[in-house]
Amino acid sequence: MVGTPLSREGLCTMILFDAEACDGPLPVLTDSALLAVLGQLQGATVAVVDRGLRVVYVNASFARWFGVPGHELIGRRLPDLYGAVAAAAFRPHLERAFTGEKVTYQRLVQEPGGRSVWHTISLVPWFSERGELQGLISSALPVHELQSTNEALRDAHQRLRAHMDNSPLAVVEMDADLALVHVSSRGQQWFGWRVEQHAGRSVLDLPGLETPAGPLAEALRRLQAGQELQNRVEATHRHPDGSLFHGVWFNSALLDAQGRTVSIMAQIEDVTELVESTQRLRDLARFDTLTGLINRGALMAQVDQSLSRVRGSPQGGQVALLFLDLDGFKLVNDLHGHRAGDEVLQWVARRLASAVRQTDTVARLGGDEFVVLLDNAVSDAVVQQVLSRILAAFDDPFVLPQGPVRLGVSVGVAVYPQVEGTVDELVGCADQAMYEAKRAGKGMVRYAEVAA
Repeated sequence: MVGTPLSREGLCTMILFDAEACDGPLPVLTDSALLAVLGQLQGATVAVVDRGLRVVYVNASFARWFGVPGHELIGRRLPDLYGAVAAAAFRPHLERAFTGEKVTYQRLVQEPGGRSVWHTISLVPWFSERGELQGLISSALPVHELQSTNEALRDAHQRLRAHMDNSPLAVVEMDADLALVHVSSRGQQWFGWRVEQHAGRSVLDLPGLETPAGPLAEALRRLQAGQELQNRVEATHRHPDGSLFHGVWFNSALLDAQGRTVSIMAQIEDVTELVESTQRLRDLARFDTLTGLINRGALMAQVDQSLSRVRGSPQGGQVALLFLDLDGFKLVNDLHGHRAGDEVLQWVARRLASAVRQTDTVARLGGDEFVVLLDNAVSDAVVQQVLSRILAAFDDPFVLPQGPVRLGVSVGVAVYPQVEGTVDELVGCADQAMYEAKRAGKGMVRYAEVAA
C-alpha cells in the first residue's frame, strides 16, 4: 500500500532500502514502460517512489488524501507522510516488492474522514529500460463492498456452522454424487464420521448405516435425479460404541440454474426414544404384562388370520383351540396371597410354552385362563400329542416359599372345520367345552360338540 494515502498512520515503512538514493536527484519519469503502467491505472490511487522511498509521482486521487496539491508531495519520503505504526506492518510487503516481486494484498484502512474502507493494494517494481530497479509503483483500488460481502458471507457461514454444531439434529452435507462434504459435530458423535477421514466417500458406503441402504438410497436418488426437492425417510443406525439408534432423515436438494442437483443436505433426528416408547405401547396393547404371553386381542386377531388362511387354501387344513383353566388356583390366592398367585401364573406360562411346538401360540386371556392355538400342520394326532404334554406339565408341583402347590388344568378343545363359525364362536365353543371338562373333574379334556 506504499504511495496510497490510506491514513496518516500510513502504509509505508521507515526502513531505508537504499540510503544513497535519498541523496541523489529524483528520477525523471521518462521511462516508456513506467508511463505505460501508469496509463493503465485509471481510477486507482497511484504513487511512484524511488529506492529511498521518496515520492516522485502522485496522481490527483493520491493528493486528495492529503489535501494538498500534488507537487507539494514530490520529493517527500514516505516515512514523513505516514506514521511508524504501519511501517512494521507493511515492511514484509515492501521488502518483497524491492526484490522484484509484484505484491498484491488487501487491507482495511481509514480514510481521512474516519471511515474504514477495504482496498486492494498492488506494489509493482519499477525497472529502468536497462533493467535496473528504480523504485515501486503503488496503486490502491477500493474493494470495500466486495470485501464486506465476503466478510458477511464468512460470518454467516461461521454462524451457520455453529448452529449446525449446536443443533439437536445431526447435519450431513453431500455433493451431487452423495460424497460426504461436511458433517456436524453431532453427526460425528452419532456416526463416527470425520471429514478428514471420510470426505469424498459416498455416505451410503460409510459405517453406521445398520438398515439396508434401500429406502435411504432410493430417497437420495430421487433428489439426485431432481424428482423431488425434499423427502423424508427412516433408518436404523449403529453408534461407534455398537448401540443401535433410530433416525429420521429430512433431506433437501440444492439445484443450479439448469435444475441440476449440486448438493444435498440431510438433517437427521434421533427418534430412538419415540420408537422404543411406541414399541412399548404396542407391546402393552398386544402382550400380557404379567406373563409376556399375547393377550386376548392379539390372540383373536391371530385366530382370524389362521382361519382366513385355511379357508383360502386349496389344501384346506385345521385350526385347533385349546382353552385351559387352572384347577385349584383360587386356593393359591386365598392361602398365599396374590403375589404368590402371580408367580404361579408366570410358571404356568413358561411350562405351557415348553409343552407346545415352536409354531404354536400360547395366550393368556386373563385370570387363570389360557389358550393354545395350533394352526400349522394340525392333525388329530398332533392335537393329542400337545394335550398330553400340557397335562404332563402339571405333574410336578409349583414350589413356593410357603411350600409346594399342586395344580391341575381343565381343557376344552374346538377344532376347525369340524366346528364352524366366526372367531368368537370358535373361542366360545372351546370355552364351553372347558366348562364341560371342569364339571367332569380335575385334569379332564372335552371336545366341543360338532353341529349336526
